Amino acid sequence: MLIIIISSIIGSVLSAHSHGISGTLVDFTDPKVQGHLDALVRMAQSCVIKVRASPKDVRAYFTNSPPITRSGQCFAACMLEQSDVINHGKVNRELLIHLAGLVNGKNSRVVRKLNSISRLCLDSIEGMSDRCQLASSYNDCLNENMIEFAFPLDIAEEAVRKMPFHLIQPK
Repeated sequence: MLIIIISSIIGSVLSAHSHGISGTLVDFTDPKVQGHLDALVRMAQSCVIKVRASPKDVRAYFTNSPPITRSGQCFAACMLEQSDVINHGKVNRELLIHLAGLVNGKNSRVVRKLNSISRLCLDSIEGMSDRCQLASSYNDCLNENMIEFAFPLDIAEEAVRKMPFHLIQPK
């Protein structure tokens, strides 16, 4: 379970190669990181089927773009709920920060920034009750404020290619 939680954090907040800028925060060739990515893809595959997410929904999530559909919002909710970052409509900021510390080091720049940004993002969802909107808005806030930690586009596209869209039955 911990590998899935850490993977979701890598995927939704902390991973990355800085948009073409030199310097990588996460070494995507590291077998340990690859294991996290594989677990993240498995979790995403489950969420694709559960919420009937489209390729556009998944691509938006993996490229840190706001979802444009309800299923995209619910895909973000599914990912954050499966990682226990959101449970019963409540964000577990402490878990998010703790797990980010396991990946990046407790006193790293990433964790220090996440500590303040996650608080700001928590304030931005105050009063929301719709689970998909709440999770999506929280995730969007994290992505907007930690833009330098986006997935490299090739890795995002590879994740999208691994999704079981063919298993989604038409309504």
